[in-house]
Amino acid sequence: MRAALFLEAGAPLSVQDVELLPPGPNDVVVRVTATALCQTDVSVRAGKYGYGAPLIMGHEACGVIEALGAAVTGLSVGDRVATSSAPACGACENCLGGRPHVCVLAQEVRKPVRARLPDGSLAMGLYGVGSFAERMTVNQASVVALRTRLPDAELALIGCGVTTGLGAVLNRTDLKPGGSLAVIGCGAVGLAAIQGARIAGAVTVIGIDPREARRADARAMGASLTLDPGPSVVEAVLEATGGRGVDACIDGVGLPATVDQAYAMTRQAGSVVIVGLPPQGATFSFDAWPFFLSEKRISSSLFGSADIRRDFPRYARFAEEGRLNLGGLVSRTLTLDQVNEGLDALAAGDVVRAVIVPD
Repeated sequence: MRAALFLEAGAPLSVQDVELLPPGPNDVVVRVTATALCQTDVSVRAGKYGYGAPLIMGHEACGVIEALGAAVTGLSVGDRVATSSAPACGACENCLGGRPHVCVLAQEVRKPVRARLPDGSLAMGLYGVGSFAERMTVNQASVVALRTRLPDAELALIGCGVTTGLGAVLNRTDLKPGGSLAVIGCGAVGLAAIQGARIAGAVTVIGIDPREARRADARAMGASLTLDPGPSVVEAVLEATGGRGVDACIDGVGLPATVDQAYAMTRQAGSVVIVGLPPQGATFSFDAWPFFLSEKRISSSLFGSADIRRDFPRYARFAEEGRLNLGGLVSRTLTLDQVNEGLDALAAGDVVRAVIVPD
């Protein structure tokens, strides 16, 4: 089969023939029907996270199960599935404690090698998935079967970006109907968060991004106000909320400067949720006394703090009901051979999401 491989930091991905290894007892073999390009893929290709090579790239996908390992339960050949980069074993302390997105066994699930290259070297899949390929072998903990009529190019988005944004709002804030929320960074994750605010019943939804095209996207997805993140953005948010500040702020950027803005524009006892991955070595700092008196809550949200077996079907249903616009997030579709073109466009901010659909 063909797959797009990370071989060298900063170099284009290499699309080549590889041999998919036989599945283990807890694995499923999935024919990939669509896989979206994520900013994480851009960062890994650039060498930011220190991944070893070779590595089959891609993690945000959907497909159809073609084969099952002997110990797989609850899944069948022919099932349509979405993948997750946050596998949940269902049995560890975090899974049993309602935090399956931080399953303590996740790293073990992601470790197995999945393919052999022509030179004999072995490749893992990114996050245990490796969806930039015609087929992928993944642990059953990394897939959810879904009965839905959503097109493949839309369903694939639930596997990462949409779940990250929606879940940050629906799982990590206490946003109430009639409430207010600001989103800093209106890429795919931020646009999903804006839609999550509307689903939660927020009345004031503010999208903040330096690019007018993304601010236009935010308005299309339900933002009632959009702002440029200039020096006066905090004052503008306070003015829009009668001096009170928003009930919650989603920071989709994760820089110290944007976290400072998020904190400043959030009301007393409100919530700041950081979903943008901070640079390695970065630090966040707050004046302790005002922070103590404010009772503001600052937290991160990994993968939308999702329970994939609860949330994937719920988000698909939102889309089927017309409450979640997935199609509006898909800027273009590509072939596997165009993967580097798509990653370049994503890095440049020319697309919200590009999706690889097999020929």
